[in-house]
Amino acid sequence: MNNNSIKYTSYTLSILSKLLGSNFQVHGADKIPNKPVLFVANHFTRSETFFLPYVINNKTNRHVRCLADSNLFTGFLGDFLRSIGVISTKDPNRDKIIISDLVKGEFDWMIYPEGRMIKNKRIIKKDFFTSVDFNNKIRVKTGSSVLAIKSEIYRQQIINAHKNNNNNILDHFKRDFNIEYDDKFLDLKTHIIPLSITYYPLRPGKNIIKSILTKFFKDIPAKILEELEIEGNLLLNSEIDIYFGDPISIPDYIKNMAKAIDQIPIIDNLFKADLTIKYYRIRLANDFMSSIYNNIEINFDHIFAGILSALNKKNIEVKIVKELIYFCSYYLEKYNKYRINQSAKSCQVIKIFYDEDCQLFDDIYKLAISQKVIKEISSGYINIDFDATIIKNNFNSVRIENSLKVIYNEFNIISGVTNLINKLVKKYIKNSGNKFAKKLIKNDLENYKNDYNKYYDAKFSKDFDIGKPFFKDAKSEIGVLMIHGYKSSPKEVEKLSEELQLNFNLKIYAVRLKGHGTAPHNIKDINWQDWYESVNIGYAILGAITKKIIIIGFSTGGLLSLLMASNKNKNYNKISEIISINSALKLRDIRSHLVKGVSLWNDILDSFKIDKAKLEYIDNIPENPQINYSRNYLNGVIQLEKLMNKVNDNLKKINNNTLIIQGDNDPVVNPNSAEIIYNKINSTKTLKYIKSKKHVIILGEQQKETFAIINNFIRQNYPKL
Repeated sequence: MNNNSIKYTSYTLSILSKLLGSNFQVHGADKIPNKPVLFVANHFTRSETFFLPYVINNKTNRHVRCLADSNLFTGFLGDFLRSIGVISTKDPNRDKIIISDLVKGEFDWMIYPEGRMIKNKRIIKKDFFTSVDFNNKIRVKTGSSVLAIKSEIYRQQIINAHKNNNNNILDHFKRDFNIEYDDKFLDLKTHIIPLSITYYPLRPGKNIIKSILTKFFKDIPAKILEELEIEGNLLLNSEIDIYFGDPISIPDYIKNMAKAIDQIPIIDNLFKADLTIKYYRIRLANDFMSSIYNNIEINFDHIFAGILSALNKKNIEVKIVKELIYFCSYYLEKYNKYRINQSAKSCQVIKIFYDEDCQLFDDIYKLAISQKVIKEISSGYINIDFDATIIKNNFNSVRIENSLKVIYNEFNIISGVTNLINKLVKKYIKNSGNKFAKKLIKNDLENYKNDYNKYYDAKFSKDFDIGKPFFKDAKSEIGVLMIHGYKSSPKEVEKLSEELQLNFNLKIYAVRLKGHGTAPHNIKDINWQDWYESVNIGYAILGAITKKIIIIGFSTGGLLSLLMASNKNKNYNKISEIISINSALKLRDIRSHLVKGVSLWNDILDSFKIDKAKLEYIDNIPENPQINYSRNYLNGVIQLEKLMNKVNDNLKKINNNTLIIQGDNDPVVNPNSAEIIYNKINSTKTLKYIKSKKHVIILGEQQKETFAIINNFIRQNYPKL
């Protein structure tokens, strides 16, 4: 091997990694023991032969040798591969070279026990893992087990031969394996490291690599075109998750049977080694293949494909499919048994219910339609035919034409997930909307309880019930999403909710904006996007159990209601009306204008590591101190200003019927805010002023008049209520 070639290869791959934007996520590299190690990995792309040794070298500074297809060993490429220690799969001395390296501890090795790229990723387990390509059953190879066990047994035989001056054995290993005894053998142990590789997302399509090569080279074989399309996209556009499993110590693994076999007096060492290998080869392969497959990282596409498979041959509402995806995500995460990609965590999956453009769901949904797994039959309803993805095409095109099936097959390898999904679908498919809403309400309350306990302050925290989000049920298919103001809590909108329940008997959910209802210093840890997320949780809850949603937002809550309306996808937006009350696009409080200066002052003090003179908050007396914070943290005002700017930029997108209510002498919000909102909204709109010197007009003296305006607005739009 040529050390310069190794160095230049590593350097070149590092540059390519940066240029291609490959997003390698590496886990467990710290578990890799000292040499010698035999890495065993699942095999899906040709490029793994090149980038896995690079990743290991990058993380551990150790060189890994590997096998490559014999067809690559021609001309300059063949010379180069040999120079970096790559061996042809058809090299007659292949096994001896690997065993020699492992016995001497000179180099680690990478082997793909599946034997070749498993493009459809379909693996079944029947006594032993079998990869299934069309109708051909190919057992996962046990060669890596044999090599690892042999290297350990042979090293021990060499140690014993040296100890007993058995030159015949020493000569045998020197002649056949180029191995001579070394004292360092006493400290060496062969280990196997199972290595799991997962790609997300897997999408067919044109990419720059394929475009460039097809432009310069004509008549490229179909097999190569498929690899350029799939592997080019994976390198350019996917997360590549690499997980090093727990090391398997070969001497510890085989010690019990090896010790028993060694006690047999009649047979020679060679036969003893063969007995040990025959006993352990399949067991060891099963163990490390189980580790490889069970440590695949579950992503959103896996769950999506798993749900479609479980719902095969059904006509079903898309909404129910989404709810089942959420339940699977929730429980997979809760069981804490599987490796979960961020895309498949419930905090991300919940976003598919916000009725906003969501790449997470939209991309894989479009792929399912294009591959005829899903057929849209009416508004919001689909037919699922997962059998449409049964592999009937040329194997070279399977990853392009049946990529959804490939995604499912990989997911199905993981132990227990298919049974879990089938059980969850059976449990939740009936009345899924109500079950989903109840689950979200429960989670929302648990999150509030956790925040309340975390930030509790004996001086500033209110009673627990004041900050608690609440749900009021009804038979109506119309829901009302209520959003309180800045520094306040759901208690602020409770009287209005009671008024609406009395007059219209609507389903109502009052959200708690993140950072509120606990203690003022909680505001330091949030941003306006957290508030928006809180509101969307409420939208998802009502969206599961109603057909239309009226959003009522007070002050900052009004801003969030306007922003939400501007962001919803017109094709499946459930928002029918917006009621915006004293929404702040401009503030009157002079102290809010001091925030930037105070923030700059704090930054200057930070640079000098001075904490005592920093200003983080302003104390004030709110109109309703029993439910509002009496301390205003500067970060909160900064986030409020960012939210105001965001809303102002998006008002023209709103196409909902909107009622704007504004106190004419609001001491907090500049009343001009209402005019700005009214003028920028392009849809049907109504502006009502209320004479008031107070900000909180949904409580106190102006409460009755405010409620009357809201009641009239709802009655005009829903005369049958």
